[in-house]
Amino acid sequence: MTGRKTHMTAGVLISFILVWCLVPKGLVLSSVLLPTALASSAFGAVLPDLIEPPRNRRHRKFFHSLLCLAFLLLFLNQTYLNLLTADPVDEITLGLFFAGSGYVSHLMLDALTPAGLPVVGL
Repeated sequence: MTGRKTHMTAGVLISFILVWCLVPKGLVLSSVLLPTALASSAFGAVLPDLIEPPRNRRHRKFFHSLLCLAFLLLFLNQTYLNLLTADPVDEITLGLFFAGSGYVSHLMLDALTPAGLPVVGL
C-alpha cells in the first residue's frame, strides 16, 4: 500500500510539471498560482484516502475505481480547456484543476500496486 507521503510527493511533483507546461500556453504566473497549485495538488493527492480510509486491503470502493478515474479525467480535460480560454484565471478553477490532478496521481499510484483499482468499486 502506498503511503501518504508518497501520494503527497507525487501530487506536488505533478503540480510543478503542470505549471511548467501551462505557463508557455499563456497561464500567467502570479504570487497566488504556485502556492494554490501546490496546496491543492497535495490535498487532492491524499483526498481518496480521506474519503475511503485504508483500514484493510479491500477499502478501495468507488472513489478508488477506474470509473472515478474516468470521470476525473473528463473533468480535468474540461477544466484545462477553461483555464486556457478564460482571460483572468479564477483561483477556484485553478485549485480544482490541481486538486483533481493530485487525485489522479493518487489513483495512478494505487493502480500500480498489486491490489490495483476496481472497475466500478461498488
